[in-house]
Amino acid sequence: MDQEQVRFRVTDLAACVPEGVPIQFQGREILSGPLSIELEEDAANQGVLDYSRRRAEATFHLRLAFPELAAVLEDLGVDPELTRPVRAVLRSQGEILDDHGFAFSGRCELGPHPVFPSPETEAAVLPGH
Repeated sequence: MDQEQVRFRVTDLAACVPEGVPIQFQGREILSGPLSIELEEDAANQGVLDYSRRRAEATFHLRLAFPELAAVLEDLGVDPELTRPVRAVLRSQGEILDDHGFAFSGRCELGPHPVFPSPETEAAVLPGH
């Protein structure tokens, strides 16, 4: 293996977007309520650090859940299929920073979901520091 490259496996990830995200529903924009993001534990969550190019790449298999929205839908008696988490694959890349951290960004490929059809739904991690 090239000494300038370090392969790694991602073993833990949990994040929350407390303010949620905007969702278009029946021609109206609503807020989703909190969004929770967790790693799919049994998937190939891995990456590589390429120090020769100062680039990092990683693939994350994620579960995106909207607990408040799911609770409202459950209270309305909808099909449980509508309240299940969204499965997604995030392929991200970014610069290796001077402190050895990363500035990842990338698009998510969303799995099939009845509430969030992939031709109409997009998700991404935007660049940040």
